[in-house]
Amino acid sequence: MKKRTLLACAVVSVFSLMSMQAASAHVSVQLKGYTDTAGTSSRVWLSLGHGCTYKDHKYGTSVFSVDVPRSAGKPTPEFHVGYKTSVVASAAVDAKGVPDFYTVSWTAKAKSYIIDDGTFYDFGLKVTWDATPQKINLATTQICYAPTTSAGSKKPLYLKWIITDGSTKAGTEDTEFGPAPSLTTKAKA
Repeated sequence: MKKRTLLACAVVSVFSLMSMQAASAHVSVQLKGYTDTAGTSSRVWLSLGHGCTYKDHKYGTSVFSVDVPRSAGKPTPEFHVGYKTSVVASAAVDAKGVPDFYTVSWTAKAKSYIIDDGTFYDFGLKVTWDATPQKINLATTQICYAPTTSAGSKKPLYLKWIITDGSTKAGTEDTEFGPAPSLTTKAKA
């Protein structure tokens, strides 16, 4: 009897840990067969898995943005019907004048293009990996909008997947924080 109880507890524990890990992966990185070899051009997709929660209500994602570090080159965003896309270089630059990162944003042009909570969606980028193999963090932000009591105004809600050091950060009423999606490039064979 004790062995069965111990086995049952072990199984429950394993599934609980698996569930916790899946819950922390709010935006994932996918290569879909493209290369992660340093020094080459490639494609990468960021997959968001849910929208925002505010006062026990769920809201869809209206804006998705990612900070692409210079180690991935100047990105070219994938076109999506119903979205306005922008690429903005950071004000901070290195000694050669190369921006530290580029912020790529996709903004829904109409309510019908907002990504419903509980669904997933992929946003793609064409990049060129730096020649040195390394971990590349792709800090992302999702913005959702909740109605407010003022006529026609909306409250922005944020999902900031920006943590790169393994720490945690407490959320606020309108902002949730989590780990930045990342990948590690490999040396050429």
